[in-house]
Amino acid sequence: MKKGFGLLEVMISAVVLGFLLVGLNLLQKGNREAVIRIRTRDAAQIIAQNFMDSLSRLGIESIKTGGPATVDKEWEGNGGKIIDKRTYTITWDVENINSIESSDYARYSGVDTLNVSAKRVNLTVRWPFKNNNLEIKEERIIK
Repeated sequence: MKKGFGLLEVMISAVVLGFLLVGLNLLQKGNREAVIRIRTRDAAQIIAQNFMDSLSRLGIESIKTGGPATVDKEWEGNGGKIIDKRTYTITWDVENINSIESSDYARYSGVDTLNVSAKRVNLTVRWPFKNNNLEIKEERIIK
């Protein structure tokens, strides 16, 4: 009776282990890319919200269509090493709103339109990701 493993069994085990390690490596790479995509989208949303808040603080008279503006953002990993750096491009379009039709307002007051001086701001934030440009859009009415 033979004791131990033969050369063939050891080689087959090494090949199976190699396939498992390659699969785990690809899974880890996919997870890293997903985390970076989520971080970049979250950063874009924060940039858009901060930009809209800045426009609101300017006052309605000062808000005009503009862009592009750029914002650089980087993330540090363990030990302070920069693991990702992106440049976000912001463009915005402003539309004057002189009256807002409101069925709810009309129901209670008997008036079809409510005269309000406001501006509708449509903001787009774009950033590069894996040979593509991703974007988010935000809209806000500023009074």
